[in-house]
Amino acid sequence: MAATSKGQVVFDRPDLGDGFQRYATSTGLYEEAQVLSITGPEDHPERWTATVMTRNGIEFISSSVDFRTKYDWVPVSWSWDEINKVWFNGQDEEEAVSLEELTIPQPKLAEKYMSWRARVYREHPELRGNTASGQLLSSVWKSREVEAVSAK
Repeated sequence: MAATSKGQVVFDRPDLGDGFQRYATSTGLYEEAQVLSITGPEDHPERWTATVMTRNGIEFISSSVDFRTKYDWVPVSWSWDEINKVWFNGQDEEEAVSLEELTIPQPKLAEKYMSWRARVYREHPELRGNTASGQLLSSVWKSREVEAVSAK
């Protein structure tokens, strides 16, 4: 499970033996690692540092690292969404499904991105503060650009 602190996702302190996963930056292959040791203040369980054993050696993970790509370590129970380019835990996945059901308005002719985005947030306030909303809006905006170029 994870909690949000000041806009950053903070993992709960893992237990010894817990699994973490990522995609390797050099090969792009999926890899898993096991937590070997954990350090952190006892009275602040949200702050911790751990070492994980991988096939290629030891790596370090921490509660203070903000993950953004599929190359960052996350708990094994999470899954990567290739369309939105984000990691999802069980709670986030339910939230993402509801985002896909939204009807995002298409940009008007000659409308600037920031104006369109403000209009979308006014129509769908549930997008504010959602980690997947930026990727969703970006994909709608990019599809508009592709359609405009192919129509010429």
